[in-house]
Amino acid sequence: MRTPLQAARHARGWSQPRAVWELIQLAKRKKIGVASARSLKTELSRWENGHVTPDFYQPLLCALYNSTPAELGFGSQGLPSDYGNGGNGTGTALISRQGWTRDDLRDLSASLDDAISRSALSDIEMLAHEWLSADKPQLIELDAGRHVGDSLIATIEQRVIQLRRTDDFISGRTSHALVREEIKATTNLLNEAALTENQAGRVLTAAGELFQLAAWVAADAGLYRDAARYAERGVLAAHAAGNAPLVANVISTFSYQLANIGNPRQAALLARTAYAGARHESTATTKALLLERVAWADARSGEFASCEHTLGLVESNFSRARPEDDPDWVYWLDREEMDVMAGRCYTELKRPDKAKPLLQDAISGYSDARVRENTLYLSWLAEDHVLLGEIDAASAIATQILELKSRANSARTEERLRYLASLLRGHKDIKSAAEFLDLFRGAAK
Repeated sequence: MRTPLQAARHARGWSQPRAVWELIQLAKRKKIGVASARSLKTELSRWENGHVTPDFYQPLLCALYNSTPAELGFGSQGLPSDYGNGGNGTGTALISRQGWTRDDLRDLSASLDDAISRSALSDIEMLAHEWLSADKPQLIELDAGRHVGDSLIATIEQRVIQLRRTDDFISGRTSHALVREEIKATTNLLNEAALTENQAGRVLTAAGELFQLAAWVAADAGLYRDAARYAERGVLAAHAAGNAPLVANVISTFSYQLANIGNPRQAALLARTAYAGARHESTATTKALLLERVAWADARSGEFASCEHTLGLVESNFSRARPEDDPDWVYWLDREEMDVMAGRCYTELKRPDKAKPLLQDAISGYSDARVRENTLYLSWLAEDHVLLGEIDAASAIATQILELKSRANSARTEERLRYLASLLRGHKDIKSAAEFLDLFRGAAK
């Protein structure tokens, strides 16, 4: 049987980490000093199990759950005299004064891994914001001296992987903030630490991967100039690390963005240059990824034959994939993603007969937790319906995207919605299209 405090949390559908995060955010709004998230998680477990009755935190818990002390299972206590001003009149939370320890960061890392494994969107969002406020291990290590251990390098590499996985679930704007801060800490380590040659190579590789990820998420947030600068720095870091496939990945990432918002023929040349420069050192999966971006640039350029030929090369390379040999940054490329890209290419080439079945099959198996990709991929399917004259189906999907837009919080999604609206205006005499256009105009106000 649940205790009253457990029942209050479960009534809101919160996990314990989510409840801790909400408690900290409430404390910040009230300018109340509280303990670290790690400490509060331990205390919350003890309070919920009835091992300890909270004292200082009772008023906060009552406010958090909009409940009386009796409803939460403990008696009323008065407020401390300094409650509400952080104990020192500054409004600074205790978490900021104490700082983060290595154990705190390990716990945060483990919690994030667990949330990602469960595709627990609310927990991932909460932990992402906690990550943003946490001290960085690079800085903690430097505080102890300029010489760093290999364990820190491994931690940096793992954090890059976690940021990449986290980006699957959160908005581009939030992801950009996370990656930007990680870049600052990592480049500071490169500048300040006494690294061995091997350590320097590994940190440069991590930095290159961070810059590539930053270029990707900045573009998703509509920050195209920032994305270009990140790509330039990523090429330099990856080149300094002697990592040709990573150099190619950064260049082809930029080519993809250029195809979307710039000159697609220049993008195609850039994508081919990236592939040519790394094909002899890349895994089969990496080559498939690089060739996908060639195909996309060709599709945006209207080059049907070249695009279809390149899509064939993508399939050929992917069929020879050995995942154990792949860099982590190609983890997301699977059969569904390849079908989505092929479908999008055929949509761009005005071949909805080829695109529609590919997109439908791929999207049907896509996780609902990955809102940003879902909304984007649905937009190309909606476009196919318009091209096929299936306006009711297109309007229904466009309305679904509009409903998901606030969760995706993506500049690319907003651009695709505007494009769909422009297509459906040509069919505004059809009821479903007119209803979508009314909703679209209302959302824009």
